Amino acid sequence: MVERILINRLGQHGDGIAEGAEGPIYIPGTLPGETVEVDTEPGHPDRRRLVNVQQSSALRIDPICRHFGVCGGCAMQHLSEGSYRSWKRDLVVTAMRQAGIDVQIAPLTDAHGDGRRRVVFHARRGGHGVLQVGYSAAHAHHIVPIDRCPILTKSLDGALKAAWAIAELLNFTGKPLDIQFTATDQGLDVDIRGSGALTAPTVAALAAVAQRYDFARLTRHGELIAQMRRPSLHMGAAVVPLPPGVFLQATAQGEAALSRLVVDGCTGADKIADLFAGVGTFALRLAVHARVSAFDAMNRQSSRLSVPRQAPSVSNRSTPSGVICSRRH
Repeated sequence: MVERILINRLGQHGDGIAEGAEGPIYIPGTLPGETVEVDTEPGHPDRRRLVNVQQSSALRIDPICRHFGVCGGCAMQHLSEGSYRSWKRDLVVTAMRQAGIDVQIAPLTDAHGDGRRRVVFHARRGGHGVLQVGYSAAHAHHIVPIDRCPILTKSLDGALKAAWAIAELLNFTGKPLDIQFTATDQGLDVDIRGSGALTAPTVAALAAVAQRYDFARLTRHGELIAQMRRPSLHMGAAVVPLPPGVFLQATAQGEAALSRLVVDGCTGADKIADLFAGVGTFALRLAVHARVSAFDAMNRQSSRLSVPRQAPSVSNRSTPSGVICSRRH
């Protein structure tokens, strides 16, 4: 049943929130001050689906992507840049206040840069065996097929076509197939998950796809299918060979911004422990200035870290980061 509703505020996940008789009602894609028409969400009494915006907010802008509002990948493309920055910063301010931490919060740092350098596409065969490749829909289990994603770095321009080529070769049922692409210094590193066991002809066909799209490497659940070049990334002065399906900060600019904060925060330390080191995002940069012990128990597949010759040693014992600095007084 369609109803008319007034949006009062934004929630922490970007949903517009209206006050209902039984508590808050969450409506994705809406903004404070808007009058909207909504419909019920079966199974979710506290949620509504946006049908129409009757009175728009002055903060509303046109999304950059034609799939926004259907695809579940982005939540806030309809909010103006300045308002988005304020909303995002206020999330941190509120979290600190609720935790009883009195600290000055800096303005938001825009770290989108060239775009996301890693992405996971999902694939599923729907009715009559029709293949769909794209992102999961918001608050749903079906796949939204897409033809482009404007938030990705240009290094991933060919990833979507390559994902279709991979999915067409595989027989999968039940859960969606996951195909992760990571842009590396040597090209695309691709890991397939959820395909089930592969036959020899399928492995050969996948290797041919890897060659056709010039992947650096193609793996299935971390097991090698084809490798033309060993994928790696520069982290500070170090070169890091990457494990398949590795976690990285979404953008290179985001990694650089976070790393600057960590390095500045540890200025003057002579001993540093990185307790969630991953592949060395922070530890390798810190090792130029101090002795670093780096640990990570989440990733059982350890990668060898290439450390600058002039840097102290880094111990990688085994992915967000907890860095502890020790200074001499």
